[in-house]
Amino acid sequence: MKSWTLIVSYLWKDTFSRWLEQPGSPLARWFTTTILVAVAAAIMVSLDFLENQVRERMEQFGMNTLLVRETITFSDPELVTSGQRDNRLAPLAANGSLLRLRQLFVRGKTEWQNDLLVLTYSPSPPISITQLLSTETPLLCLSTSLPENVLVQVTVNRRSGLAITRQPNSQFRPLSSKPLLLVPQGWLPEEERLGHVETVLFFRDPGSPPMPKIVDAVQQLYATENRAVQIQSPLHFIQSWEALKEIQRRCRAMLAGVLGLALALIYGVISVMEFRQNIFLSALLRSFGVSSFWLWSRQWLESTLLANAAAATAIGLLFLFQ
Repeated sequence: MKSWTLIVSYLWKDTFSRWLEQPGSPLARWFTTTILVAVAAAIMVSLDFLENQVRERMEQFGMNTLLVRETITFSDPELVTSGQRDNRLAPLAANGSLLRLRQLFVRGKTEWQNDLLVLTYSPSPPISITQLLSTETPLLCLSTSLPENVLVQVTVNRRSGLAITRQPNSQFRPLSSKPLLLVPQGWLPEEERLGHVETVLFFRDPGSPPMPKIVDAVQQLYATENRAVQIQSPLHFIQSWEALKEIQRRCRAMLAGVLGLALALIYGVISVMEFRQNIFLSALLRSFGVSSFWLWSRQWLESTLLANAAAATAIGLLFLFQ
């Protein structure tokens, strides 16, 4: 035990003395490793940031949400200014809930906002809208930047009125990131005659057919009737998310291999040079009974210490300047 302790103590003192006499060797390894690890970590952090962005957009839109937009112009024979036109997506109600709105080709404004999307709801609105309405006004303003439960003056072209402000819940987030103004049908008769964008939000119930089958059925329905619609679903976000995860896995493996190979070459070349420089000292230690195991272990521990110190430095710098 005493011999083992003396050997470790001597080798550690010799390594520390060599660092003081020749600081270029440990500094070169530490600095090179720091740069390589910092670059690799920055690439991985960037990919992780993109993946989180896609996941946040996917969660914001809703994993079981389908948004269908169909433009109805003033010359379209299916334009209905009063009442509801036939709903082609009515069968979807058996697998979830539907929310139908009409987005007008105008913008509303308040004293603080000038770009409110204007949508109309039917005379018999769903509970998701009725629970947000106020007895004081039929107008509803959904905005995250305005205080909740206050009456604000809204103007659409030459028509003005008071609207109650609410925070948009998860059901209305897929419509737009902009503030929304919901008005009853008939409140803007002139604007409604110009046409609108028929907007249908479908929320799939658990246990219903998978979303890809529902999206495919909706696409086939409108393609059969030769109607041009815009369909938004989480499928695109899911595919992008999976693609980013696969890219991240490949980049992680590639960076680990390249980084390991580069560090092995750098550390190996420096170790060989130091071994040649200290060959007489190594021979002297062996003559005193120190086995090659201790000499090689010193090289491994020294390289491991420098590599981990450099990696910690690189991660600390990235965390500091994130």
